Amino acid sequence: MNKVILFNFNGTIVNTKNLAIDIFNEIAEKQGYKKINEEEVPHLSTLSIRDRCKTLNVPIYKMPLVGIAIKRRYQTYIPNLKPVLGISEVLKELKKQDCKLGFLTSNNKNETNEFLINNSIDIFEYNHYSFNPFSKSRDISSFLKNNRLKKDEVIYVGDELRDIKAAKKNGLFCVAVSWGYDSLELLNTGDADFIANQPKDILRLLSRE
Repeated sequence: MNKVILFNFNGTIVNTKNLAIDIFNEIAEKQGYKKINEEEVPHLSTLSIRDRCKTLNVPIYKMPLVGIAIKRRYQTYIPNLKPVLGISEVLKELKKQDCKLGFLTSNNKNETNEFLINNSIDIFEYNHYSFNPFSKSRDISSFLKNNRLKKDEVIYVGDELRDIKAAKKNGLFCVAVSWGYDSLELLNTGDADFIANQPKDILRLLSRE
């Protein structure tokens, strides 16, 4: 079969970083955490999740709850967001090349579908919805099992170091994209199989295969 290109959703297909920061700052004000200033964002993107927690005075054990709270709050915004610049064209070109498309997300199903329809990219054959945004490795494993896909049939595309680690743990070829949550510096520590600095780089990768 042709390759299945499996995308992490938030940060890779849609840029939710600024929205997540705004909502985190609302939570930080109530909980006494350090708020994120705009000029700090580039530095924070180079840090691991543990070091970000230290910098922002968030107890590491509370980070999953904070992450889930942020995801819950921004669901109402998802349908009206725009895709990462250039990603829609790449998705449509991948379809022309007979690739199968899939995504993993902890967003709500209805809001995600609205986003895809509103932006004319409702073209995915596969999807996997998860409640917990920190269960990437299990999500990938479940996705492969539920769709009866072998690891050599799937290319995973994500924007965070934990995406790379989860893909590697499941034996997938991994593309790390530098336009999402984590900096290129941090992504480079994960030993991804390919780095994409702009969406069309994904097409360049596939032309080599």
